[in-house]
Amino acid sequence: MTVGTMEVTLFGGKGLLSTHLFGRIDPYVVIQYGNEEHTSKIAHGQGSKPEWNERFKFKVHYPTDAGDDNQRKYKLLLQIMDHDKFTRDDYLGQTTIYVKELLELGVENGKLNLGVMMKKINTRWRKASTSCYTFEFASYN
Repeated sequence: MTVGTMEVTLFGGKGLLSTHLFGRIDPYVVIQYGNEEHTSKIAHGQGSKPEWNERFKFKVHYPTDAGDDNQRKYKLLLQIMDHDKFTRDDYLGQTTIYVKELLELGVENGKLNLGVMMKKINTRWRKASTSCYTFEFASYN
């Protein structure tokens, strides 16, 4: 089994829908991989085009134990939320990125840098949203 680090850079988003009648949304992202979870800074007042420019590292085991639920083990889940001061935060949307093949390439080559990629977000208001999410896998060692 190979143990490594998956580094995800969260750049920003665009086309996020507002959950408020008045004012702008204050979006942030919760990123989950396996049992690890990271939360981005809140993009106060940035509305539908937030910028975060943050890096998050996740410990990766490849391959996982045969008895484990492999689909769950290789899922990178990104959930976009709207921070609210006086009420519960609002759910804006989410996407799932399956990274098994990427990890295979990283183990084979020792490192993998995919550059910038875009990913659509599924929201509760639209089945196919034009909202997108930018991320990068920086390395797998």
